[in-house]
Amino acid sequence: MQRIRLRFLLGASIFCADATGDVAWLGTVSLRVSSRHANGEWTIFVRTPCNHLQVAVSVQDDVLSQLWMAATEKGCEEPTGSYQAYTEKLFEQPVQWKLDGDTLTLHNSHATVELKES
Repeated sequence: MQRIRLRFLLGASIFCADATGDVAWLGTVSLRVSSRHANGEWTIFVRTPCNHLQVAVSVQDDVLSQLWMAATEKGCEEPTGSYQAYTEKLFEQPVQWKLDGDTLTLHNSHATVELKES
């Protein structure tokens, strides 16, 4: 059952691309993603190069839809501030997810991010 497998994910980004091509900064810094199911709600935790995001989502088949999002505000210097904004934009619209072995792919019209389970 895919919903159960999503619960145990802890992964680091290994690839990211958008309409312009590969997203170069993810070749040098990684997003760390985990998830938790508590009190009937799924929450995705994302560690960006500067801050942390907490995204509550509804899960419908293979689509994650944001219910709410919160972020720490460390006052990131560039370029890490733009990395934070880029990551937030990923979760502002529904995200299709696919788990293939130890690789999770998150995809929508903004970007495709692959994470390797760790």
